[in-house]
Formats: sequence, structure tokens, C-alpha cells
Amino acid sequence: MTKTVGDLKETIDALTADEQTLLRRYLEQVAPHELERRWGIGASVVLDAIEKSSDLTKRGLRGILAEAIFESEVIPNLGDGWSAAAINRDQDLPYDSLLIKGNEQVRVQVKLQRSEKGMPKLYYPMHYEEGSLYVVEVQKTRTGTTSVKEPLPDSKQKLSVQKSKTEDTRPYRFGQFDILAVNMHPSTNDWRSFRYTLGAWLLPRPNEPAKIAVFQPVSKIPNDVWTDDLTLCLQWLQLDVKRSVLAKPKHLRPTKDTKPNVSKDV
Repeated sequence: MTKTVGDLKETIDALTADEQTLLRRYLEQVAPHELERRWGIGASVVLDAIEKSSDLTKRGLRGILAEAIFESEVIPNLGDGWSAAAINRDQDLPYDSLLIKGNEQVRVQVKLQRSEKGMPKLYYPMHYEEGSLYVVEVQKTRTGTTSVKEPLPDSKQKLSVQKSKTEDTRPYRFGQFDILAVNMHPSTNDWRSFRYTLGAWLLPRPNEPAKIAVFQPVSKIPNDVWTDDLTLCLQWLQLDVKRSVLAKPKHLRPTKDTKPNVSKDV
């Protein structure tokens, strides 16, 4: 007799943890993800490798997850005729998604809320509970490789070797993207939680007004400069209103001696 999906779920729930692990690895073989098929390796091994990786690697992957959630969960539900245009991921673009509707185009930069020692980073050292101002880091970090030729031992041949190199971080400039989307998972534990603001409303670097400051305050609760509704943010873009993300709710003003607990821009 053919079992229903409900019957199969009950059977799986009744398995031991070890049996469920074996079943998951079996499913990786019979119904692999496209990347599993292409790389010839199961998701369990990939996840184990990520678990053992450095914190820097994990942070990079979490940033990629934030972008993936934006594309898979936010854009399809945007409505009003908006969709995502295909972009070349290998190009050094200052935005992660390009929204289109007719002749309109909106460039969206996606960032993950900044954490420090596993905790969401506060913009001010005092905790404002519901009205907390957190930190989002808005810059491009360049870490890459350079190719050099090195000889093979006991051979006349030379092979190209990729050596790591770290270059200066690069600021974004005003006008390079229209909307900043901040994934709030570090403080909400919800990958689908975003805050949106306009790129033009971000803080400039103190001595370089054409460049966007690295550290920006992002509000836990929506207000007149941060919204959890991308549609509303698109409306703000059409209105061309001048505001600043440093505008704070009146009852959350820090004392005059309070300073942001973030590093200086680099």
C-alpha cells in the first residue's frame, strides 16, 4: 500500500537520531541539490566544514545567506510589478540586487547587522531595549589573491601559485546604490527580518562627504528613516525626501556625553 506524506513523516519521526542522520545522507544521494551534484559532495560534509571554519569565513557566509533570503523571500513577495533583474555576480558591483518595474530600476545593497562576540552591536553603549540603535557596517572589504610563478622542485617547469593579499577596505560612494537592506538576524533570530532605508540618508564620512561612513545606526523598531516594509521604502525613494538615519525617536536621545561605541572609519 502506498504511504501518504503524513505516514512517511510519522515513520521518520519514530526513527532514532542516528537513523535520521543516515536517512538524510541517503536523500543527499538520491535527490541532491544542484551544487551537491556539481561538486560531488553532500550537504552534511559542506556544513561540517563550515562549522569548523574560522569566524571570518562564517561571517562571510552569513552575509551571503542574507542576500539569498532577500532574493528568495522578499523580492518574490514585493508585488506591484517589481521583479529582480539578472546581474553578473562576478562583476564588482556596488549593489547586490537590481529591482526593475517597466523602465524603473532600483539598486539594493544587502548587509547583515553587525555582531561582536556573538552579540548584536549597539550603536550607543547604553541599551535602549525596544528602541535600540544597532550597527550595520557599510563598506567593501577586499581580500584576494595574486598569481605568481614558482618552479617545481627538480624540474624546469613553473606553476602558477595563488598567494593571498589583503587590500584596503573600500567605501561606497553616495549614488552607487539606492536602498540599503539590513538583515536583522543577529538581534531578531529571524532571517526574514529586514530594515530598509535610502542610501542618500546614510551618514557621510566626516571629512569626505561624497563617501558613505562605514558604521551606520540601524533601528530595531521601524521609524521615519528605517522601515521593515520594502514597498514603503520604494515610496520614500519616489518622494525624494531628505532625512538622516541618525534621527532618533525623542524618548531615546542619548546623554550629551554618550558617544557611539564603534570604531573610527577606516
